[in-house]
Amino acid sequence: MTEWMSWNLPRFPKEEGERRHQQVRAEMELRGIHCLIVPGHLGNYGSKAANFQYLSNYRMWFDDEYIVFFPDGGGTIFTRAEAHANWANRISWIPAVSRGGKNNYVNAIVDLIKEKGCERSTIGIVDMEIMPASIYVGVTQSLPNAIFIEAKDVILRQRMIKSPLEIEFMRKAGECADRGFEAMGDTAKVGVEDSEVWTACESALTRSGAEPPSFTLYASGPWETRGIGFPYGPNPRRLDRGDLVLNEITPCYGGYYVQLCRPISLGKPNDDFMHAYELHLEIYQLALDHLKPGNLLREVEGKIIALAKAKGYRSSPNAGLQNIGLDITERIPKGSPLRPGMTTVIHPWLDHPISNPTVGGHIIGDTVVIGERGSESLSRLPLELTIL
Repeated sequence: MTEWMSWNLPRFPKEEGERRHQQVRAEMELRGIHCLIVPGHLGNYGSKAANFQYLSNYRMWFDDEYIVFFPDGGGTIFTRAEAHANWANRISWIPAVSRGGKNNYVNAIVDLIKEKGCERSTIGIVDMEIMPASIYVGVTQSLPNAIFIEAKDVILRQRMIKSPLEIEFMRKAGECADRGFEAMGDTAKVGVEDSEVWTACESALTRSGAEPPSFTLYASGPWETRGIGFPYGPNPRRLDRGDLVLNEITPCYGGYYVQLCRPISLGKPNDDFMHAYELHLEIYQLALDHLKPGNLLREVEGKIIALAKAKGYRSSPNAGLQNIGLDITERIPKGSPLRPGMTTVIHPWLDHPISNPTVGGHIIGDTVVIGERGSESLSRLPLELTIL
């Protein structure tokens, strides 16, 4: 490593790459897949590059790029430009070459597959929701004797269980989230512009090591008109007495996301909000008690939905439980038993019909990691309402 790269860049050692590659190859062998094509791009705040980054330790910063991966140990990253290949070869576990942009991607992918003798084999695409239609059509038409299958679960099954190193990255993201909320609380005052509160949070996240921009949802105003269902802020309105500051703070550290929700009230909140807040706390504890190895995610969701209904509220279909990691919303099958190393956000999502059925969303929540006996929050902040 050259001296100018000795700064604290969040990345994993080669041993982590070897662990991941070994597991992915075992899954390929089990499924009879002879080659993987892994596209990646920066959609959804970069989470559309999650599988790409998991396999390579490298994430593109402009446009789509591709990995072609074989079970015998071979693999290549095809990048958009020489600068991308140069950077990838400094940090990636897979060698990279530039092919001068997407006009040459099809030929590069096809030529490598033919070179490996896989033009009549089963080829998995990870995943088809990410690959542009032009690349898919070009590759499949150029390899008419190959069998193409959707194979996103080949990598997702490995991503479900985080290694100790991955958990450390998420702990760091949790520290960033804590610093972001503290900055929000330090800034929120009557008369302060709404945008200043949001900006203070975003600045604190970046200073703490998070990747800009964060995926932070934010809303301020009276409870009767505001929920966290949509990112109203930041805007130039000034905070007033009685306003709530609601948030879903979502920093990303080294590619790994966490989410944190902590409400702020400028003065004593009304009874309607407190009723909803106390139910959110009750649901949070219910989820925490049941997010344990062996339980099913859908069963925990069912318990939350039933509790909300019994209290006169309506819950979202996923009950505010959200698997998270390299993607803001990792789509782990709900019938999968929970296992140590899984990471989930508990942030109850309720519609609040007592005063206004259009008000709803998250009030409070944390990212938790499932351990051998239960779940542990990745935040060190108390689970409470801040009244200023």
